[in-house]
Amino acid sequence: MRSGKSVQDDAAKTWTLAGRSISAIQQTAALGIALVWHYAGKTERRLLSPDTPLVVGRAVPAALCIDDRTLSREHARFLLSRGRVWVDDLGSKNGTFLDGRRVSRAGIAIGDEVVLGSVALRVQAFGAGGESLDLEGEEKLLRRVEDELTRARHFRRPFALLHVRMSAAVTAEGWINAVRACLQPVHRVALYGTCAAHVLLPEAGAEEASRTAQAIAASFVGSDARLLVGLALYPDAGSTADEVFAAAREAARHASPERPVACGPAATSVLAREEPEEGGIIAGQQMREVLETVRRVGASRIPVILHGETGTGKEVVARMIHEGGPRKGRRVVRVNCGAIPKDLVESTLFGHERGAFTGALQQQKGVFEEADGGTVFLDEIGELPPPAQAALLRVLESGSFSRVGSSREIEVDVRVVAATHRDLEAMAASGAFRADLYYRLGGVVIDIPPLRARTDEIEPLARHFLRAASAANGRHVEGITPEALALLCAYAWPGNVRELRNVIERAVVVTPGALVGLEDLPPRVRAAAARGESERPADRGTDAELGGAPPDVAVFCPTPSAPKEAPPEGGRVRGKVQQYEAKLLQDMLETAGWNRTEAARRLGIPVRTLSYRMKVLGVKRPSSR
Repeated sequence: MRSGKSVQDDAAKTWTLAGRSISAIQQTAALGIALVWHYAGKTERRLLSPDTPLVVGRAVPAALCIDDRTLSREHARFLLSRGRVWVDDLGSKNGTFLDGRRVSRAGIAIGDEVVLGSVALRVQAFGAGGESLDLEGEEKLLRRVEDELTRARHFRRPFALLHVRMSAAVTAEGWINAVRACLQPVHRVALYGTCAAHVLLPEAGAEEASRTAQAIAASFVGSDARLLVGLALYPDAGSTADEVFAAAREAARHASPERPVACGPAATSVLAREEPEEGGIIAGQQMREVLETVRRVGASRIPVILHGETGTGKEVVARMIHEGGPRKGRRVVRVNCGAIPKDLVESTLFGHERGAFTGALQQQKGVFEEADGGTVFLDEIGELPPPAQAALLRVLESGSFSRVGSSREIEVDVRVVAATHRDLEAMAASGAFRADLYYRLGGVVIDIPPLRARTDEIEPLARHFLRAASAANGRHVEGITPEALALLCAYAWPGNVRELRNVIERAVVVTPGALVGLEDLPPRVRAAAARGESERPADRGTDAELGGAPPDVAVFCPTPSAPKEAPPEGGRVRGKVQQYEAKLLQDMLETAGWNRTEAARRLGIPVRTLSYRMKVLGVKRPSSR
C-alpha cells in the first residue's frame, strides 16, 4: 500500500482521469479494469463492467459486500464509463477519501487508491489471464519523464524513452506482457492507444537502451506482425518532454519488420530535405511577417540567429533559410550544442585525428567539414562552452579550422544559422556568452513568436496534424468537435507547435470515434484551462461583456463527463462551452463537499472568481432532502 504522500503525488489532478490508459484498455476487449482490495488476510478483486454501477458497502443491497464495520451499508458507488472510473460517496458515515481528502465524487486513474472508511481499494488493469499489467497513466509517465529530465540535467546522466508499436493491428493484450518481461522493476510503461506503448528507461545509456529495445522487438513475433521500437536518448532527443516523446514516436515510424529498432536524432544530424506540404506552410499574420524576413535573408550570405521558445519551429525556419538561397540542394547539418559532452564539442564541430585523445581510434570529420558548401545549423547555441565559442569565432572570421590533434588548416565554405531560446544579448552583456561571437553570428536576429501569440494558426495546424496523424496511424478520424477546438484555441501551449502536434496525435490514437472530443485531450490541457492558465487578454472581452466581471475572472474551458454530441452550429458553441464549464464547477464543488475554499484551491483560482462564475452560470448547491 502506498503512503499518503505518494498517493497524493500520483493522483494529482485526479478529478480528471490522469491519462487515457483506462480508455485504451476498454478498447482492448481482453484487458479489464478492476477494484483490488486486501482484507482479512486475503487480496481480492472485482472487475468493473462498462456503464454498470458497482455499489460497495457492508451488507446487501450493496453488490460488493466487505464485512468491515467502518463501512456503511451502502458506502460508495463505482462506475466505469466512457474511459473513466468515477466514485460517488453515498452519504456514508465514515467517508470516502482520495489523496487523503474526503470526496463526494471524484475521477480515478489506474493505480490510484480510494479509502472507504478504513478499507483501501485500488484501481488496477488486468490481462486476459488475470495477471496485473502494472501500467501507468500517460500523464503520470509524462511527469516521470519531466522529473527524469530535471535529474539528468542536474547530474549529467542519460535516460531513454521507447515507443513500442505493432506492425499490424494487434491490440496490447497480445503483447504487453512480453514487453514487461524484458524490463526491470525501475522501468515504467504506459499504453498509448490500444496498439502502442511508451517505456521509460531511467539512467539508461545508449548501449543499455539499445539492448532493451532489441529484446522487446524480439519478444513477440506473429505470423504477420511484430513489435517495432523507436528509441530516443537524452540529451540527443531534446531538452523537453515533448521533444523526447516526439523523437521516440518519430523513430518508431522509421522502424520496419526488417529493421525493428530505429533510433531518434543524434546530437548531430543531416536534416532531411522535405517536400513542401500540400496547401503550403500554415502561417498566421505574425508568422507571415517572419517568413517575409526569411525570404529576404535566404538569398544572402549573412549569418542568422533564430530566437524563440522551444517547439516554435526554429528548425523548420532554418531549413527554409537554406532552401531560399544559393545553397539549396546542399547539406544542412544540425548540431544540438546542448547535447554534446563539453570535452567532445570541438571534436564534434571540427573533427579529430586518430589518436588525438583516448577513444579516437580513427580520423573523423567534423560538422563544418561535412557541411562544406552547405549550411551548419547550430541549435541551442547558448549552451556552447567558452572554449568552443572561441574556436567557432575563429572559423567564422577566417573560414578555416584544424581538426583536434592536427595543425593543418582546412578551408570550408558554409553558412551558419544559429538558434536559441535564451537571451543571447543579455548573456553577452553579462559575459556568459562571447559578445564578439554574438555580433558575428547575429547579422540578422529573427524572433519566432510563441504559438500563444499566433492563435490564428491553432485551428489550421490542429486540423493539419489530425490529417497527418490519422494517415500515419491508420485511423479514420474526421475532425475535432467545436468544444475541443475552443479549448485548443484557449490553451497557452507552453510547448508551442511541438506540443500541439503531440496532443493531436495522441488524441487521434486514443479517440474511439470519428471526432476528437474534449475527453480525448490530455488531462493537463483540460486542467490548465480549468485553472484559467489558458486565458489570454484578447479572449476576455470587456467587463461589460462579462457582466461586470472582476479583473481576475478566468474564462474556463471544460472537463466533460458527457459523451460527444453532434457538432453545434457556430452560434451555439459558446453556450455549449458554458454548459461544460458549469458541469466542471458542479463536479468540483461536489468533490470538495461544496466547500468553496477547497474547490477554488483545487481549481487554482480565487474564491471570489469561483463565486462569480457560479453566479453567472447558475451553479447552485442542491437542496438537502
